[in-house]
Amino acid sequence: MLISQEDIKAAAARLAPYLECTPVIRSRRLSKSLDAEIFLKLEIFQPTHSFKVRGAFNAILALPEDVRKKGVVTASGGNHGLGVALACSTLNIPCKVYLPIGTPNVKVNAINQLQAQVTLHGQVWDDANKLAQEVARKDGKAYIHPFNDPKVMAGQATIATELFDQLKNIDVIIASIGGGGLISGIISAVKHFSPNTRVYGVETQGADSLSCSWKAGKIVELPAITSVAESIGAKRTEQPQFDIIYNNIEDIAVVSDQSAIASLLELLAEDKILVEPATSCSVAALTGGLIPIKEGERVAVIMCGGNVNPDKVFAWASEYSKDRKSPM
Repeated sequence: MLISQEDIKAAAARLAPYLECTPVIRSRRLSKSLDAEIFLKLEIFQPTHSFKVRGAFNAILALPEDVRKKGVVTASGGNHGLGVALACSTLNIPCKVYLPIGTPNVKVNAINQLQAQVTLHGQVWDDANKLAQEVARKDGKAYIHPFNDPKVMAGQATIATELFDQLKNIDVIIASIGGGGLISGIISAVKHFSPNTRVYGVETQGADSLSCSWKAGKIVELPAITSVAESIGAKRTEQPQFDIIYNNIEDIAVVSDQSAIASLLELLAEDKILVEPATSCSVAALTGGLIPIKEGERVAVIMCGGNVNPDKVFAWASEYSKDRKSPM
């Protein structure tokens, strides 16, 4: 079931005092190369440098005050945890965030700086999430799921409603997929407010649970996450997100880590925008011809997160440079 118009509008009203509208820019480089009008929605300029803060704030603000005061618990690959931590810091609420052991230091440190209690547990988000839910039940605190929560999805949907105010006649919206909360929110907003707009999702190989599920017609759980795009590393989606995506999305493209990193480096070098592989994969799918667009169409790409460790970027740049120089 789609997130309702009323819930999306309510989310926008809740978020307005706390979050500013993020900018949209036209990429001259991509527009010229693709013979279309390519726009980038810069969620990297959120205070946590990720769209996840929208859903986190909306879900926490929607809690009854007596529940909210007890504090909240969440699990995250990093960006959702940052959003929850910022919301809790802003609203003076106790906060516990559970992260997988391999979470990049840039995200762990940022969450720590917001005075959240951080626990590293498990190899992937699913492991951390299981413990977080147990702790929330034991402590009697609210648990904020990073994607399987209608209030979180409604918060993410406000990206699309902002876009419709900023750009007219959008033909295509492209967004990466992790657990499916972002794309489900966007699809819901599109169906209500711009039904002629086509929505495409993008995943990376090794973090492509939604693509596998979409093709199988049922939820498929990956045995492991092997992609460098750790912030879209959910081994499985949940039924509400699957149903929205399965029944409404145009297609789901899957790109290699190498393609995502190449696009990341191009965005940095040519457009001066630093994003995560979980973001650059959407541009990789577009420039790689995996998403069909027509001449002159207006395309919006959601630049969903920019929390990437600079050391990794330097390493990727060095490795990619070597690969380009090596013989075929």
